[in-house]
This record gives sequence, C-alpha cells and structure tokens, in this order.
Amino acid sequence: MHLFRPRQANSETSGFTLLELLIVMVIITIGFFALRPTFAGAIMGAQDRAAFRQLVGMFKAARSEAVAKGKLIRIVFDPATAVFHAEAQDEPEVDRANFQSLSLMGRRNFRLPDHLSVGEISVGGETLVETEIIRMYFYPDGRTDGVEMMLVDWRGAEIIVTITSATGGVRVNA
Repeated sequence: MHLFRPRQANSETSGFTLLELLIVMVIITIGFFALRPTFAGAIMGAQDRAAFRQLVGMFKAARSEAVAKGKLIRIVFDPATAVFHAEAQDEPEVDRANFQSLSLMGRRNFRLPDHLSVGEISVGGETLVETEIIRMYFYPDGRTDGVEMMLVDWRGAEIIVTITSATGGVRVNA
C-alpha cells in the first residue's frame, strides 16, 4: 500500500472543471458589483444613525452634567474641523469667561463623519453664520439657550436636531 499513490481518473471521480469555476466566479463578481451601491448606502446610513446617537448623547450628557455639578456647560462646534467638544465653567466666582475642557461619555470631542455636514444653526432664536464657532450653553437649572441645527447627509436629506430651551430635551427629526 502506497501513501502517495496518484489518483486514477475514472467515472466515480467528482470535481469541478476550470470552466465551471470561472462561470461561478463571474456570477459572484457581477452580483457584488450590482449590490455594491446598496451596501455603501447601508453602511453610510448606519454611520449616520451612530453619529446622531452620539450627538444626542453628548447634548443630553452636557445637560445632566450641568444639573449634577451646578455649573454652566457648553458644547462648542468648530465648523472648520466639524468637531464638537464640551467645556465646563471653571470657578465662575473668579472669572465667568474661564472654561475648561470636559470629557462627556468618555470622549473629549466628537467629529462628524465626512459625509455629514452642518447647515444652518440657530441658537436662542438667532441664526448664526455657518463659518463661525458655535457655542451652545446648558445651565445648572436644566435650561438651554434653545438650539436648532440642520444636518445634511450624503443624499442631501436634511435632518433637524432640536434642543428645547425650557427643558433641554433633544429631538431628531429625520
């Protein structure tokens, strides 16, 4: 008995021919390219939902932090970098304009995904210029200045994020 004896071709030997393998590979490739836009859209949609959850979470955490610590908290948005970050008022009795960086939800900043952009922002009823740094304040009594922010996704759809001034409640209208 030989361990490495070559197989002999007979009618019972099964397998695929090279032509059959090539045909299957072509079918798989066509299917991949046909479904690729669907997968890309689904991935960007999932990234959008994750970004909205993080943004809403950051706003809610800022309000909670303001109430819990009895300090003025602000979320700052820099449109040049598309980054949101939180700051807490440090020793207001000494200098009311002095703010220190604050970590919310285990993060110091939140950057919007590249395919999301910020459109018009209104704080306290005043529409702000898209190129200026935006500051959204959360007060120790749970109030905010009231914010309405329009985000535009990769398809051009507008999503409105609203922070109610009286309660600090956050709502996303997609």
